[in-house]
Order: sequence, then structure tokens, then C-alpha cells
Amino acid sequence: MSLRPAQAVWFELLTTHDELTDTLQALAHTGTIELELYENTRQEMDLQDLQARLHEFARLKRKYHFLWPAPDTGMSPFSGSPGDILDKALVCLTDWEKQARPKIQRLEVVKSRLMDLRLLQDFLTNNEASALDFQLLSTTGPNIVARLFLLPSRRRMEKVPATVLWKEYATTERSYALFVGSIDELNQLSAELAIKKYTQIQIPVMPARIDDARLAISEKLSRLEIHARQLQKEIHDLAVPYHLAQALGEINRMEWFLANVSELPASINFAWITGWTSDVEGQKLRDAIELNSSHAILHFPDSPEGIQPPMMMRNPWWAKPFELFARMLGTPGSNEADPSRILAVMAPLLFGYMFGDVGQGLVLLIAGLILQKRWPLLRILVVNGASAMLFGFLFGSMFGREDLIPALWVHPIDDPLPVLAVPLVAGIVIILTGMTLNALESSWRGEWLRWLHVDAPVVGLYLGVISSFFLEGTISVVIIASALTWYLIGNMLLAGGKLMPVLTSLASLIEVMMQLVLNTVSFVRVGAFALAHAGLSLAFNIMADSAASALLAMLILLLGNIIVIVLEGLVVSIQTTRLILFEFFIRFLKADGRVFKPLSSPITRTISL
Repeated sequence: MSLRPAQAVWFELLTTHDELTDTLQALAHTGTIELELYENTRQEMDLQDLQARLHEFARLKRKYHFLWPAPDTGMSPFSGSPGDILDKALVCLTDWEKQARPKIQRLEVVKSRLMDLRLLQDFLTNNEASALDFQLLSTTGPNIVARLFLLPSRRRMEKVPATVLWKEYATTERSYALFVGSIDELNQLSAELAIKKYTQIQIPVMPARIDDARLAISEKLSRLEIHARQLQKEIHDLAVPYHLAQALGEINRMEWFLANVSELPASINFAWITGWTSDVEGQKLRDAIELNSSHAILHFPDSPEGIQPPMMMRNPWWAKPFELFARMLGTPGSNEADPSRILAVMAPLLFGYMFGDVGQGLVLLIAGLILQKRWPLLRILVVNGASAMLFGFLFGSMFGREDLIPALWVHPIDDPLPVLAVPLVAGIVIILTGMTLNALESSWRGEWLRWLHVDAPVVGLYLGVISSFFLEGTISVVIIASALTWYLIGNMLLAGGKLMPVLTSLASLIEVMMQLVLNTVSFVRVGAFALAHAGLSLAFNIMADSAASALLAMLILLLGNIIVIVLEGLVVSIQTTRLILFEFFIRFLKADGRVFKPLSSPITRTISL
């Protein structure tokens, strides 16, 4: 059984313009193709291809145009065809971006600090501000903090909580508001003010007196302005080695060319269709072409370089409905596991445990059998209903009553502790399964050694913490100590013996272990919802037993079961989905694969040859 998703296969098809529509419609009817425009490299030049390459330039221009030199349209170091020249120019821009990006990011941080300091300098021109102790304001905490905001367009402050001290200050050009209060109140207030376009000004450490504070801010501004000019010079100097001005000149020429030349002479006899297919053997496509009596030429070469293939989850019929959960995030990548087959067992067990009732489970099963032909996804109801029936026998519950069949295990209301404990153990198994899939993915990515150094000891620590509830304390301490030592040595090896990365990894380890413990405890909710399901059913049974007539009792039971099936069925489905997404998938699934989107209509993008 392979848990790894499959890649779609690249196909290329040559057909005449006369047969294009019929051929493409025949292929679309197979439900196995996704079109993707790709220029045949044997063509001399295609304007659409050149236009597509300029999309990357447009992205770079939006981000960096203010840092670029003026285009140089004189002598150029580039040669070759228009496509080659454009590619070389784009390479210069992308290489420049890689080198300049860290400096640009630092420059943006410096500019943000400069803006805060200039606003703070303006704030200090207010005469009323002279009464403030600026050292106290800038060093408040940890419980009481001070925050300064710029008011948009001299807008006056709206309602402020009574427990927050505040005051407005006006200068020649702007208005400000200073707040003092608890950190929780100011965090909430800051979030509200940010929505209303109030600008928070970071307050650096300053001397107490206003004259000293003004001098300190002025000195900080001078130093940061020098730093900003140095960064701008370093970014500007990068333009020369990467021929940035010449590259921009060539791209400007290409944009003019594309804007003024609408088409090139080309053959009008054929159309070239390219894309991806989930028909790995290609037999469905060949049969469709043959059935259509088309003279098309179909072949399956290697996919072009630089194009990410779509991924397909290839599961047996019984696991296909459970692809729904992974599709909520996207599609598993080529080095990620497709969890659908595991979920075909896990999801029904979680659902059935929380919804354990023989009669109500039978209703879901029958509904699934009836509706699955119209909505195939509702096949999930069949297996979920069967699981609910299984746990209904274990809990001795039929249509909410516990006096019709004996409990093969326990009645949840009478013995709640085991009902809560079992999901906790199941949660441990589920989390360990996620960790195992993470190990498998690390092997696929060629990162087995890193997993062994970092993730494997986390598994050991988790097992050590869990074992402390079942084994002697000494054994658990040995397991935890061994795993922690393993983790430290592994991170030390990866960090090349440096201490700071190891200390950082320890902080990360604490966060991961807290998350694991919380995720494990979260599975207790499965038992809690089983108790809630039994409790709601019991409430309707008590109402029915106290009814004045048998007919009224039957109506109460009928209405109660309808409410339980609809309401509890929805709630339990949501909780099952939540546990899968946030407690299981978080261990191994990022869903960074490209989704395969089969063509559903005969609309196409073609390339004339």
C-alpha cells in the first residue's frame, strides 16, 4: 500500500484546426486532462510566450522599481534571440533580487523606526508633554504599559475604557493620544485602534526630562539616517555587477515590441494542445481520440523543466470519500503522505465513539446508502453509521434508550471514567501515527538524518511523558533524560557545535512538548461528546417516561431522536474534522502540492503553429 500521491503525466497533442474542437471535447469527456499552455521550443518565437515571461518582471517592478536605476538603452551585454535576451535580462533582475533582498528588508525596518522617531520628535514639541517623565513612560512594565498613537486627520478619540488613563496632545500638524493601563487592556485597545487607522508609535528608552529626551531622539535619528543612507548606497552599488540598467533597457524594448506588434506570421493548419493527464497509461485518451475518428497525434514526453506537475490522490473506492479531509488544506505534495486510507479507519471510529447508538447509526447508514449515488461524498455516512452502530452495541444504546439491549462494555452515563480514558489512549496512538508519517516523509525528502537528530528524540520525549502515567517513575525519568540528551546532541551536531542554535532549539522543544500534551488531552473531548450524546438522549427519555399518554411519549421520542441525529450528527462531524485537521494533520501534512483540476468543458488555450 503506497501512501505517496502520484504525479500527473504530461501529454502533447497535435491536431488540425478543423478537428480541434471535437478532439478537445472528446478528451474533456474523459475527465482526465488539465490544460497547461507550453510553448514548443522548436518555434522561432511566440508572442504569448514572451508576454508570459514579462509577468515575472511585472512582479519585480511592483516591489523594487523605486530602487532601480534608469534604464540604459545603449550598448547591451546581452545577445541572442529576443527570447534569449529577455531570459538573460530576467536572470540579472532575479540574481540582483537575491542579493539585495536582505538589505532591502533591513532598510524597511530602519525606515519604520525613522518614521516612529520623527513622529515622537514632533510629539515632544507639545508644551504639555514637558510634564511627563519620559524615562518612566519608556520603561513601563511588565503589567502596566504606556502606548502612544498618532490620531488620523486630527480625529478625536472615541470611547476609552474607564480603567485606562489617557490624554490627547496636539502639535502644529498632528494630534496624538497617550494611554497608560494594563497590558491586556491596551492590547485589546491597540487592536481596535489599528482597525480604525490609528498609528502606534514605538517609544524607545529615553531620559526623564523633556530636553534630554529631545536630544536623545535627535541623536537616534541622526544615527539611523546615516544607516539608511549606507543601506541605500549598498543596494544602489549592486546594480553595476548585475547589469541592472542594461537589463531594464532590454526589457523596456521588449515591452515596446509586444505593445506594437500584434502577431507574427505562422502556419494556420495545426494546433498544439499541451497539459497534464491523470490517465497514467494514456489508454483513455487514445480511446477517446479513436472513438472521435480524429487524426490527432498524441504522445507523452517528459514534462518540461520548471513546471510543477499536479498531484493526484490515488485511493481505492472505500478510501476516496476520506480524501475530503486532505482537500480541506489542498493536495499532498510529492514528498507528503496521503492520509486518506488511514482516515478511512480513524474518522469513522472517532465519529462512532461520539455518536454510539445502534438505531441512530442505522438511520445514518440507510441515508448514506440512499444518497450516495447522487452525492458520492455521502458514502461517509454509510461507514460512520456502521461505526455508530458498533459503539451503540458496546454502550447498550438503541434510539437513545439503554433498556432495550445489553451493553457489551459500559453505559456512558453510569460509568463515565472509562469512556473518557479510552479516547485519551486513542489520541496517543493517533499522534504517534502522525509522527510516524512525518518520519516517512523525511525519508522521501532525503532528510532522514535531520529527523533522526531532531524529530526522533521528540518522539522519545513524548513516549517518556506518556509512560510516566503507566510505568514506574524511574523508568519514565530514564526515558525522558535519554531522549533529552539525544535531542541536545542531535541539535549540537546540526549546529556545528554552536551554543545559541541549541538554546533556541530548546525553547522550540518546550513549545512542541506543550503542544503535544495539549493535543493529547484534547482527545478527551471525544469521550465528553459521547457522554453529551448519551445525556441528551437520556433527557428525551425522561421526558417521554413522564408523558401523560403513550402517544405523547412516542412523539417525544421521535422528535428527540430527530434532534439528536441532526444536531449531534452535525456537532460530532465538526469535532471529528477538527481533531483530524488540528491534532493529526499538524504532525505531517502541509498540502503544498499542486491540485489537479480536470477540464470540465471544451474551452481551451491553444498554440498556433
